[in-house]
Amino acid sequence: MRSIFLALPFLLVSCGIYSFSGSSIPAHMKTIEVPLWENGALVQGVAEDVTDAITSRVQKEKLKIVPREGDATISGAITQYSNKAYDYSGDRGNLNVKTYAVDITCKVLFKDNVSAKELYNGTVTGKGIYNFDTENEEIGRKRAVDDLADKIMMNSLQGW
Repeated sequence: MRSIFLALPFLLVSCGIYSFSGSSIPAHMKTIEVPLWENGALVQGVAEDVTDAITSRVQKEKLKIVPREGDATISGAITQYSNKAYDYSGDRGNLNVKTYAVDITCKVLFKDNVSAKELYNGTVTGKGIYNFDTENEEIGRKRAVDDLADKIMMNSLQGW
């Protein structure tokens, strides 16, 4: 029973449950910039996907997205993208892949521009697992982007 309680916070994070409660946002923070992320992985469209996912989560928190001079900025760069076999059996001659995983790694900087304070500066990886028989890489990529955006928002909360 104790292990369930210890695992609960990790399950909540991995399921994408997070929230900026009204009391956790600094009172001065009303606007936020989310510039297009750099695409160091050179995978077409992934920077746009990550930028859109983060923008969506910020908007859910009723912070206004602005193109410049926001109270805060979330910026970053995609540094790595991979799509690899995740769960498989067999040997080299007879390999049976059950699931694949898309991993997207980013450098992230979340800065409070009013106080000139870094709320979060680090590296985050999102993972999206998909069934090779019934799904495709695009589904895994969407899951990885969602996981990445959730982790970025959770890490940013720690700075407040």
